[in-house]
Amino acid sequence: MAYVPFITMQPFRFHSLYQPRIWGGQYMRTLLGRELPDRETAYGEAWEISDRPEAMSMVREGEWEGMPLHRLWEERREEIFGPGYERFPSFPLLCKILDARENLSVQVHPPERTAAALNGEVKNEVWYVLNAEPDALIYRGMEEDATPGDIRRAAETGRMEELIRSTHLKEGEHLYIPAGLVHAIGAGHLIAEIQQNSDTTYRLYDWNRTDASGKGRELHMDQALDSIAEFRELSRRPGYLTEMPHFTMEEYRLDRGARFTQPDPSRFAIFTVLRGSVTWDGKTARQGEFILSPAGADAVTAAEPETVLLLTTV
Repeated sequence: MAYVPFITMQPFRFHSLYQPRIWGGQYMRTLLGRELPDRETAYGEAWEISDRPEAMSMVREGEWEGMPLHRLWEERREEIFGPGYERFPSFPLLCKILDARENLSVQVHPPERTAAALNGEVKNEVWYVLNAEPDALIYRGMEEDATPGDIRRAAETGRMEELIRSTHLKEGEHLYIPAGLVHAIGAGHLIAEIQQNSDTTYRLYDWNRTDASGKGRELHMDQALDSIAEFRELSRRPGYLTEMPHFTMEEYRLDRGARFTQPDPSRFAIFTVLRGSVTWDGKTARQGEFILSPAGADAVTAAEPETVLLLTTV
């Protein structure tokens, strides 16, 4: 028998948690129209849905306003999120907006084979480009013949760009970044990121950058080199942006007035507004906003022509 929640719920949102970063800027204000805490700080990340002790999402409105996401996960898991998530001690996704005014560090996240040994967490992630400057670069993967020694020397001598591959992404394009793949977001991007609930990052190279006191950020060379893994592109069914064991992403294009619900009402989904806006129960979510749609939730309605939603499920 299919699972049916005993109460119909409204979609809900969380307060954004803005994180200053040395590489950040003010794109979230100038391009998304957000009210940031101030206009001077370089904000690199907005954690939109986060069940992390260091950055816990709080419900923004409605019946559970002010409640931490982890408490919902602990106390109302099946009611709100649906059955089958017992294996996850915390909410399984971490959703962010990334504002790259400058290059992010060249980094890698540990795959399963090394995460436990390094006391880290596995992280597979997907980037969806909301805006990109014409000359902006994405860095993804090393040259095939690059050895660990080559990579170490390139980082130590400031020549990493000779070994790391680069490409251009346009607005509306996406990229899968698996654990074990060396990568960096280049300057001039505004990106929606959906990832596993992990915050383990090992920096290989930081572009010889220093902070206001003249110090460079910590690098994690040995851990990073141990984490680099062979990369294979994912296969996926038609209509899917990304399909992997950890989460699945689909893109939906909606005309004004179209109603949209999670295709599988027995479980929760994350809706990311990539273009346009959606409404429900007198509320409006615009470009760059994340909505948690509970199991059995009411529909959202496209409020603008060519509204685009990203649907993420676990």
